[in-house]
Parts: sequence; structure tokens; C-alpha cells
Amino acid sequence: MKVMQSLFGAGGTGDPVDAALATAEVAEHAGPWHQITVMAVGGLTAIGFDRASDTLLVTSANGQSVIAGTTGDILYRNRDDDGLDVSALKGTRLDHPADERFDMAGLYGGGLRTVTDDGWSVEALRGASILHPLNASIHFLDPKWESYAKDPTFYMLDRGSEEIRALGFSWTGRTLAVATSSTLSLWARPAPLTL
Repeated sequence: MKVMQSLFGAGGTGDPVDAALATAEVAEHAGPWHQITVMAVGGLTAIGFDRASDTLLVTSANGQSVIAGTTGDILYRNRDDDGLDVSALKGTRLDHPADERFDMAGLYGGGLRTVTDDGWSVEALRGASILHPLNASIHFLDPKWESYAKDPTFYMLDRGSEEIRALGFSWTGRTLAVATSSTLSLWARPAPLTL
């Protein structure tokens, strides 16, 4: 924690968001979310979720992995090819090439869902990965929101020792992934309530 505080100086910058980021602990549980795994993935290039499940496709300099998003179990591994179409930002699951291709996000662009159907949101902020519950945001710490009595609740998922390559939710809203060039962190929760 002292390392983060020293980046902002002894008294911080006077920005309440900076101060909150500097003092926040990295969470293992965030409301209904819990971290299920942190994997080393050398040369991670992109990740993408299947639209009908929480299956995650991971491409890297070392090939392709297919991971069960809610458990972190590796379902398939191919060290020879990654199945990534960089120009289309699509990934093909090499063990089931006839299946629908995955929308991929990472080194070459693209994006994952940043808001779930029931209002959880995630963002990369000043090198950190931040998770917000419905109608809450760390940005509400800014004095300009004071008169609105907004909820500033947030959870620090990762302090960001590396650049975030991809960050977002599965289409089901049950899995959250944070990817850097060398790690993949997965968070899961029970099936969300439908609004």
C-alpha cells in the first residue's frame, strides 16, 4: 500500500478518487462475486466469451485455451495454433471449429461487456480494475456529486502492475475476466437476478 501512496505523494493529489484508489485493498470477494482463479498466461493476446455460456476462449503466444469461466477449469488446450482472426477480432474454438466464433478483445482491439443486465459495471481506471454494483461508482467520490447523494461503492479487483489487455463480463453476466499480457483473473457469481 505504501508503494501506491508514494505514487500520489504523501498527501495524494487532493483528488478523492486517487485517494480511494491508493488506499483500497484488492478484494477477493466483491458482493456476490468471488475470485475463482488467477492463471499465468504467457503472451496473452486476446480473450472472448461464448454467447450462450460462460466458456472463455484465450489466445496467446503459446496457442489456445478454452476455459470454463465459472470454475477456471481448462477444457481444451492447443499449443500449435491460437485460432485468432486478428482482422475480424474473432476466435475459432479449435476443438469445435464448426461452432459460432467468439468475439475477441485484447492486444488488437475489441471489447467485452462492461455492464451486466442487472447493473454491475467494470472499468479500468488509472491502471486498476474496478467493479461497481448497480447505481454505484467510485467517481461519485468527486465533490461535484456531493449534493446528489450518489453511492461511491467500488471494489478493487487488481491494482494493475501490468497494462490491462481485456476486461469485462460474459454474456450471461456470471463471469468477469481481467486479462493482462501475462495473467488471467476470473471472477464468478451465482446466476444474476433478472430485472
